[in-house]
Amino acid sequence: MSSNLIPLNENLSVFKETINVGIIRNGDEAILIDFGTGEVLEILGRYGIKKITGVLFTHHHRDQALGVKEGIKTGTWIAVPENERDLFEDVSEYWNDPTKRYHLYYFRSNLVLAEPIKVDKALRDGEEIVWGPAKITAISTPGHTDGSMSYIVEIKDEKIAFCGDLIYDKGKILDIFSLQKGFGNLTDYHGFMFAWKESIGSLRHLLDMGITRLVPSHGQIIHKPKEAVDLLEERFRRCYENYLSSSALWHYFPNLLSEQSSKGPLASVPLKDTPPFLLHIGTSWLIISERKRAFILDCGSEEVIKEVEALIEEGRIEKVDGIWITHIHDDHTDAIPLFRQRFSCEVIAEESVAKIVSNPKAWKLPCLSPNPIPIDKVVKDGESWQWEEFKLTAYHFPGQTLYHSGLLVEGKGYRLFFCGDSFTPTGLDDYCAYNRNFLSENEGYDYCLKLMEKIKPDLIFNSHIDAPFSFTTKEISIWRETLKEREKLMGELLPWENPNFGLDPYWAFAYPYEQELSPGETGSVKVIIKNHSNQGIKFKIRARFPQELACANVSQWIEREIDGKEEGFIPLTFAIPSHIPSDLYVVLVDVMRGERIFPAFVEFILRIKK
Repeated sequence: MSSNLIPLNENLSVFKETINVGIIRNGDEAILIDFGTGEVLEILGRYGIKKITGVLFTHHHRDQALGVKEGIKTGTWIAVPENERDLFEDVSEYWNDPTKRYHLYYFRSNLVLAEPIKVDKALRDGEEIVWGPAKITAISTPGHTDGSMSYIVEIKDEKIAFCGDLIYDKGKILDIFSLQKGFGNLTDYHGFMFAWKESIGSLRHLLDMGITRLVPSHGQIIHKPKEAVDLLEERFRRCYENYLSSSALWHYFPNLLSEQSSKGPLASVPLKDTPPFLLHIGTSWLIISERKRAFILDCGSEEVIKEVEALIEEGRIEKVDGIWITHIHDDHTDAIPLFRQRFSCEVIAEESVAKIVSNPKAWKLPCLSPNPIPIDKVVKDGESWQWEEFKLTAYHFPGQTLYHSGLLVEGKGYRLFFCGDSFTPTGLDDYCAYNRNFLSENEGYDYCLKLMEKIKPDLIFNSHIDAPFSFTTKEISIWRETLKEREKLMGELLPWENPNFGLDPYWAFAYPYEQELSPGETGSVKVIIKNHSNQGIKFKIRARFPQELACANVSQWIEREIDGKEEGFIPLTFAIPSHIPSDLYVVLVDVMRGERIFPAFVEFILRIKK
């Protein structure tokens, strides 16, 4: 018997490939729970199963269903959770919806299939299927996705639950970024790991139904489910309390956060007076020189432009010389092209920000504006220049997002640091995993806090707060220790040698994310990989092209070793057929990390134009 085929009883087995596929057997027929890449087909034939009667899917993520369209022939029914039917059948609507690309504040639909799958049955909570020796009950179990469903298979005296990705192993979960979910009146963007509560509620519901074993989509078969769930809940709570203790949201939404934790923030500093040469407008800060020249930081709306025009009419300023971009988010960048045009000023950005805002269609990240911003001056980390009586110094500042910068302004006896959205008086603005907040010494917020220790600004300015604040060595030390503890706690919760692999949804991504090509052209992308491990790792990639592109349906593996803690890339080139309809095509990319395959973990978009 194949070592990948694990019998649970005489009629029920689990086949371990890139996911765990459930096999319910009745003579020479089978019902599958999830499908994976299709490797299961070979094992079925080897053990005398001649027909697949049906396939049940726990949730819509493409690693669950990647091979089903090619592997399943007519005569097999497909059943999915009712609340996710559109994410199986109407995928073109998803891929053509600009709200899934830009101004993105909701994340509960990701890893969507590139091509549709015809659905025969949409299952509701509590529906039963009696088939051969088994009774299968569909149970709504939101958490990993909003529409996730578990299937309790009753055979003889056992109730075995196939629970999707609610759990990975005893006390462990596959990743954190899938738990991004809003609460109260907040969008998903503000809800770091908040779906943990739904996940635990769903697992407790399964326990209450008397399940004897848990089979997750990824990870280990769990033979003592209560112990596994109890430990997972304990670890979830410790991680979430750690996160809340340093959250910037205590400043913005104290009542909402007090509903989640009664402990309050570990530290909170008072607001201070704003120097008279600064003005706060919307999410913008305006510096006014003695000669009435202006330098502005960010412009997210036309209202800012109107306010600046009014200042010029009043004679408070005579000319705008430049605009600085703190970070990539739309509420700071949407109106910059219009601002630049209206005031004929120089747009300046640090290189980590400039590469994204100047070409947003090449990236898929939260809160991007689709409007490209021409950058007149790209500056490097640590680069200084003089503007009027002020010395300006740019810093890469990977706080709220990896693609973020800070600006130190020195003059008139002040050392002022403009932190974008990265800090508030209660701590760290790290509430969206899709912003890529790394947990390691000298990365992410640890890097930012060390920078504060080094440059010692008198005042810190947040783009959303009308007054500045400052941190002492004590607050910085508290938050750095909190991050160190969080890294340890996340390491216990996640099944990775470095928790950043489970925190970072873009440890592998395609650049450019979207490009326009014509028939007959050659295209290329780079699959950019961040190796969060301390050790070098061999990575491989291969592309899965849509049939219409007439490339080899699955390309050959391409390999490259990437050093520990480094970012590298693997190039991929392909030819566009001469005769192909104009349309949007989604190309999927498998990533192999060491010996482990992550099927279709990466995607990129091709728009073919005549």
